Amino acid sequence: MKHTVWKVSDSQKLELIRKEMEDKTLVITDGHHRYESAIAYRDERRREMEWTEDSAFNFHMCYMVPVQDEGLVVLPTHRLLKGFKLSKIALADLSRFFTVSEIGSTVEVVEAYLERHSREHAFCVYDGSKVYGLLLKDEKNVVEIVDAGCPKEACVLDVVILRDLIFKHVMKTGEMQMDKHIVYAGSMKEAFEKVKGGEAELAFLVNPINPKMVWKIARKRWRLPEKSTDFYPKPVSGLMMMDISPDEKL
Repeated sequence: MKHTVWKVSDSQKLELIRKEMEDKTLVITDGHHRYESAIAYRDERRREMEWTEDSAFNFHMCYMVPVQDEGLVVLPTHRLLKGFKLSKIALADLSRFFTVSEIGSTVEVVEAYLERHSREHAFCVYDGSKVYGLLLKDEKNVVEIVDAGCPKEACVLDVVILRDLIFKHVMKTGEMQMDKHIVYAGSMKEAFEKVKGGEAELAFLVNPINPKMVWKIARKRWRLPEKSTDFYPKPVSGLMMMDISPDEKL
């Protein structure tokens, strides 16, 4: 992949961009921790020194993409559990909410299953030898179990169903700590390899979220579960850097 960057310095063009964005709403879909850190740093600097509106720490560099862009996709992030087994009791409990079926234990078969049920609430779970497909029977059962404070659009998202219904309600995981109880994999192949290599006992494989759904939920000021969105494409890391030292001005 080739990344190209060019500088726009013409004041008229910059003013045109500013006016175009003046009444637009921006949502942070990837990187809210970085934004919160930038706000904390800005406030710290303001308390400790004399500053002006053009002090660089008042600003945070960002990468903006229109959600309508057909090239914008959200890649799925798969969840892997440590220290939990897929027992017969757990499978029986899952069958109360899902149609459970054993499918082929290859990446190709799992990808095809999830793609086939992309308009439904579907998951696959791999335990190192077998893969089970899970197809939600009724959304109403989910709304009664997941966090009642979230909007309906978020309550029935796959990542929320996985966290609240499968993990907390059925698997009885409780609150999990990253790396100790749960790890993440950006690809299905990586998820399979981590389970086969003993880094985790179970891999739960998911479909991606639609970018426009992320936009709707963000507009409601409700946060998705951790590692829900992995937007692509992204600029390569380190392609651009911004000096935010105390004396720097924009």
